[in-house]
Amino acid sequence: MIDCKFFVSALAIGAQLWLACPSMLNAQSDDTPIADQSMAGIKKTDTAIIAKTKELIEDKKLLSREEVKKQLLHPQPIPIELKPVETKPMQWEDVSAVSRAANLRVGYCYLCPRCDNWHLNLAGGYPISANAVATCDHVVDSTVEMREGYLIVADHNGKVFPVTSIVARSIAMDAAILHCEGAKFSPLPLQGEARQGAAAFCYSTPMGQHGYFSDGIVNRFFWNQKYAGGDKKSLDVCRHLRVNFSTDWAPGSSGSAVVDQCGNAIGHVSQISSLGKERTAPAYVTIHTGIPAHSVRLLAQACERPEEITRLCTLEAAENPTKKADTPEKARASEKKK
Repeated sequence: MIDCKFFVSALAIGAQLWLACPSMLNAQSDDTPIADQSMAGIKKTDTAIIAKTKELIEDKKLLSREEVKKQLLHPQPIPIELKPVETKPMQWEDVSAVSRAANLRVGYCYLCPRCDNWHLNLAGGYPISANAVATCDHVVDSTVEMREGYLIVADHNGKVFPVTSIVARSIAMDAAILHCEGAKFSPLPLQGEARQGAAAFCYSTPMGQHGYFSDGIVNRFFWNQKYAGGDKKSLDVCRHLRVNFSTDWAPGSSGSAVVDQCGNAIGHVSQISSLGKERTAPAYVTIHTGIPAHSVRLLAQACERPEEITRLCTLEAAENPTKKADTPEKARASEKKK
């Protein structure tokens, strides 16, 4: 039998809580966006980005895919003003807000070779200065077939920013830095001193799932199979430095920042691998591999010395006679990275 006095008291307490916290009546706070994963919602978002891109094409403000390929061979470095590292931990909700604001969509708006429609092939990126965006090299040097294509950066409000030049890139590092002249991004600091076991968060679009925020830890740092020894302070050496995170990501997440509890970027998404005893057997573990912020910082700092970027491109051209022979862990062709 229900105790009527207890039942009435419980209702009274619940009513008091609702009056004290009106937000409890809602599914989410007012500042928490609701992702529209309906087919109509996704189409509306994509259509708006495509329409804005077409306007920029008509105004001749975008780099075509052909121009991008030329600049990948000969980047145009300019000094990049990096933001100082933050040291004050935040609540996870605030980390999510910072990550959301810094998460950009980077990739191509292109005319399909099989039809007369324009399409989007976008992954992730993040600002490291007011007008510079870091992402994966394989996002910029895309293998998607296009009749005509243009490199763009878009934020989560649907604003499209023209990429005006490729500032730096490293195939081995799977990193590229883009310049968006006139942009006023809120950059993420690059934290190059992350520790194993530290909290790690990722805001991205895995498999088309918009606005997905996940948490995890730094699993480990490791050298990839191309590592041949050397100083961790060297750009040439750190092209082969990698970091594993336990945060969730999937194709579509590439280039998105992984941040710490202070809102610093500690790496970016590069690859996902399912490891098992045999290819046809169930996977034992799924490994999420990122590029450490330490390496990206070295690449950004090298932009102050144009001859250093030229030397790096010459080195990697010699290492990659077929241009993509040194793709990170041979995963670029499978598109598992994004």
